[in-house]
Amino acid sequence: MRGGLVFLTFFILFTLASLAVPVPLFPGSMVQAWSGLPSTDFASLISAVSNGITYGLIVWLVFVLATRKLDESGVADYKDKKRRDRRSNKKRVLKH
Repeated sequence: MRGGLVFLTFFILFTLASLAVPVPLFPGSMVQAWSGLPSTDFASLISAVSNGITYGLIVWLVFVLATRKLDESGVADYKDKKRRDRRSNKKRVLKH
């Protein structure tokens, strides 16, 4: 759910930025060149959407990988803490 929101946010952000800034960005400029469309508003819209999709997917992928890595380390820390708590409880029981 959060990943979809991240993708949608950055898709919109990069699409609007590509429309607002007249600098050709990769891969939108390549799509426009490959399609052979003249420089019209329609061609710039296709370029902006392809930029939004590409950079939205890149940011989404980085987000998913970072979240997965943080979740794995958090689970490992939780398991270590739980293991340590069990050991300390056993020692307390033995002392009494």
